[in-house]
Amino acid sequence: MGELAFERQSLDILPFSAFLIDKNYRVVFMNKRAKELYPQGYQTCYQLIYSFSEPCHLHKDYPCPIKEMTERGLKEYSVVHKHNTEKGEEYCLVKTVYMPEHDLFLELYIPLKELMSAFDTARLKPELLINSGPLAFFLWENKEGWPVKNASRSVYDLTGYTVDEFLDGEINYASLIHPEDLERVSQEVATYTNANKDFWTHQPYRIVTKDGKVRWVFDHTVSIKDNKGNIVGYYGYVMDISEFYEKEELFRLLAENNTNGVILYDFQEDKIVYANKVFLRTLKYQEEEVIGKSAFAFVNSKDLERAKRIIKKRTVDPRKSLESILRFTTKTGKVKWFKLAGHVVIYRNKEHLLVTLVDITMEKKREKRLFYLAITDKLTKLLNRHAGIKMFENLLYQAQRYGVPFSLLMLDMDNFKKINDELGHLAGDLALREVAKAIKKSIRKSDIAIRWGGEEFLLLLPHTADPLPIGEKLRKLINAISMDGYGPLSVSIGATTYREGDTIDSMIQRADSALYSAKSKGKNRVELA
Repeated sequence: MGELAFERQSLDILPFSAFLIDKNYRVVFMNKRAKELYPQGYQTCYQLIYSFSEPCHLHKDYPCPIKEMTERGLKEYSVVHKHNTEKGEEYCLVKTVYMPEHDLFLELYIPLKELMSAFDTARLKPELLINSGPLAFFLWENKEGWPVKNASRSVYDLTGYTVDEFLDGEINYASLIHPEDLERVSQEVATYTNANKDFWTHQPYRIVTKDGKVRWVFDHTVSIKDNKGNIVGYYGYVMDISEFYEKEELFRLLAENNTNGVILYDFQEDKIVYANKVFLRTLKYQEEEVIGKSAFAFVNSKDLERAKRIIKKRTVDPRKSLESILRFTTKTGKVKWFKLAGHVVIYRNKEHLLVTLVDITMEKKREKRLFYLAITDKLTKLLNRHAGIKMFENLLYQAQRYGVPFSLLMLDMDNFKKINDELGHLAGDLALREVAKAIKKSIRKSDIAIRWGGEEFLLLLPHTADPLPIGEKLRKLINAISMDGYGPLSVSIGATTYREGDTIDSMIQRADSALYSAKSKGKNRVELA
């Protein structure tokens, strides 16, 4: 403990805030400067700095150095934070070092304004604070080419140029930026400067080092204003993110060469941040019509609520992978079926859902076609007997369980053998098709028409307690059909209604008896049993 006490005394002489924090985010030590800025005393770091009731990383745009170091096994980490102090909001460079001998984290909060003003006054030597690591600090003039007025020694590690080479004017900052990115960066600077912004973060861009290497950088810039509020210069930090960006480029390369659709979805902000060309081509959209939009904007309305439940379930428990089949609607209004497979990934220090979408539209069409063939009578296009029995069982269950009434009509073509014998089997098939058309034409959408076998048809009538009017209407409609060389067609119909305790067999038997009665009474009539 004596060694730790000595370290605490050393921290007290620093001109900026220093904290010792344990793995549970509790502050166990504050140096004198920290106590001046945060007089409320010891508590968790997120309560002290932000008045949060939960860790910073659970809030948008608040990266947590301790969490990053713990999860990635890092010994040190640097990030820029916006802190709330008695002076108001302040941007600080937070440099964190793990002290394994004490199992504590040392965090140094270095105000960026003080750090940059120190370049001129030499009160604080920046090379002692940021001499190594991924950060380089620049002070730029608001002039053509952005001449460098001052910089930290670490710019050499980033660019290959020394501070003196920048200060002597051998190279300005604009010359450092990759030619393909310079126009975009210039436009961003002009836009933010004209809007008199206090600070901004550039989209990642490339710089070219002295030895010709290309590096991707993250650039957070703060404006410097004169007494009249005019922007006269800029200071900021530039971080080498080449390794990260190369991994992102590799991801994009793999995704663009994937034969299936790929999207990266920010489920916290409900927006798509990446979509590969296959996804765009399949849904007929341009990239700008997809990026930044909600993923649900492309899900077919019939699957929308189910899609929301699936996403919510997977993001609540990121350990579970996403597997589902959903319909999407193309820009032209067509419906596409996709098989989805996805899982939660960390992208730019934030959880996203990476989803692969396999287009199974043709497979679904084939499946639908096979199902249609499996349940449909080939000649009449009515339900076949097997499918009809399934529908019959469903109506019977509803009647038994909920008391929902339904009726049954059994139709048999009169003199069908005579048609076959006199006109041939093709004429017989034509007669069956004509009767089937008449049945489909006369029934409601809820009614179920079945080819029961041969020249016999079954008609199930849900929510119907009196089948006779429907049977009579159908009989007349069929009797109006005339075949050349034969004359009008006719059917005999047996009708019955569900009774308590009925089965399929008992209802069929009653309808068959009624049908036999109609035949025996001269045919072309409806009888109820």
